[in-house]
Amino acid sequence: MMIIPPVFLYAETHYRFKYFFSLYKKAEPEIIADGPYRLDPGRSYPVLILIKDAHLYPAELLEVRIILTHRSGAVHEESFSFPAGTVINEKYWYTILDLPFSGPVSDLYGMFTADVQITTKQRGRIKRDRNNNHRFTSKKPLAFYRSKTHLPSISGWIYGDAHTHSTYTEDQVEFGSPVSAGPKLCRAMGLSFFGVTDHSYDLDDRTDNYLLNDPAIPKWHAFQEEVDAVNAREKDFAVLRGEEVSCTNANGNNVHYLIYGNKRFFHGSGDGGEKWFKTKSEFTIPQILEEKEELVVTFASHPTEEVPLLQQLLLKRDEWSLSDMTLPKLHGIQILNGDHSDAFLRGMDIWKWMLNRGIRKFLLAGNDAHGNFNRFVQISIPMLSFREKDSQLFGRMKTAALVHTVTERNILDAIAAGRSVITNGPLVTFSVETDGPDAGPVGSTVHGSSFVVKLHAASTEEFGHFHTITVIHGVIGKGERTLFRLTEFTDSLSLHTVSDWYRAEFFSYIRVEATTHGAAGTDRTGFCYTNPIWIQPK
Repeated sequence: MMIIPPVFLYAETHYRFKYFFSLYKKAEPEIIADGPYRLDPGRSYPVLILIKDAHLYPAELLEVRIILTHRSGAVHEESFSFPAGTVINEKYWYTILDLPFSGPVSDLYGMFTADVQITTKQRGRIKRDRNNNHRFTSKKPLAFYRSKTHLPSISGWIYGDAHTHSTYTEDQVEFGSPVSAGPKLCRAMGLSFFGVTDHSYDLDDRTDNYLLNDPAIPKWHAFQEEVDAVNAREKDFAVLRGEEVSCTNANGNNVHYLIYGNKRFFHGSGDGGEKWFKTKSEFTIPQILEEKEELVVTFASHPTEEVPLLQQLLLKRDEWSLSDMTLPKLHGIQILNGDHSDAFLRGMDIWKWMLNRGIRKFLLAGNDAHGNFNRFVQISIPMLSFREKDSQLFGRMKTAALVHTVTERNILDAIAAGRSVITNGPLVTFSVETDGPDAGPVGSTVHGSSFVVKLHAASTEEFGHFHTITVIHGVIGKGERTLFRLTEFTDSLSLHTVSDWYRAEFFSYIRVEATTHGAAGTDRTGFCYTNPIWIQPK
């Protein structure tokens, strides 16, 4: 079995490579407390208690005690007791505990911590774990921002996380969060959808053994059924079914590819680390584009993130090549992946290069969160150590989409057509009207010889006051210029304005970038990047 390099999920601690000693393996189920990084007003704070591998190491759950602390020093405590004999003996078990805002913290907003103590009885002994039971982790409490306001609102626009992983992603070093737990945790953050894009090399495993494949793909079928059930149950919320396929790029190496809305499973095992030196994936990118179902939506997954040397050598992982990203049937590129990083900026440069050549690709944002609603905890060195950080949190980087009603199909149609923007909070959108007469929203094409830009922007104290809003005009083959930039605002949290008329002499596009500052929330600055509107001269 190959040693898999570090990844970004809840950490699997029970697997031990043959002939190796593990410092963090214990004869206990994995116990994790998690919760969203922000909280909408008027909601209780949902605390996810996740217990894994209790079918191997049963445990009786006795009590969960949560100490809620505000930065002012105010403290509130809640205890949740469980009936005697609540024995957990399942592979995956979870509950969500609602922490109400009452008592001394009821009227408080801003940053909070929730310190979670989980009391179990294992093999006749009482055991108390704080926030998780992993060895060598910090045991830091959950940290979240309780907002006075909802996410910035513009009619018809909803927010979501387009790249996450669930419990169907599971192997020797990692696992994700339950699909059915997602809606409640997302609603608490103000999100209306999330995309579940589990790894192809995990979805073809047996349900009882992630080390063995099953040609009947029962995990894939179970995943489809669970998404159907959740979407039938939830109102004004949608789970986007998908898959993160390992496939071969133009250089012959492995890359990850997001496909949404697919009922057909695409095998992809090249970088799954399941067999020594077996690193060739089953499909190339063009093959998937040709063979996918008609309505399936496809995006390059974090195409410009630098691949660590160990993953290059052992798994033949690579970045997407330019020729891959410009393939005609690819809808776009998911370049915002958990952080406003150098990889994102490189992706923006490539995207602008494509736009200047008339290559229509759309942007998408996600976090690649495998659980990790509150803190990123990963195995750093297999069987030896962990690593923690506060990035790549579920829902922190967002895709906002324009839809009439919230359904899986409507959201997929919106991101396929570019009726979306990427943001960490503030929302900017626009439409273009021409003398055609013609008009269209983000992602559309309008016709005319002159045009106006109708700009709409919204933010909150949590996500900051607008600092700059830049409207950019790109002429195909000639480059971009700033059409106009706003730096002074009558209301720096809300804007609705119409530009002057401009001439459209060449095939061109309009897009908008915005920044905020002085944010009171988790991030101190904010940003929003729109997809373009193309203008075809009449």
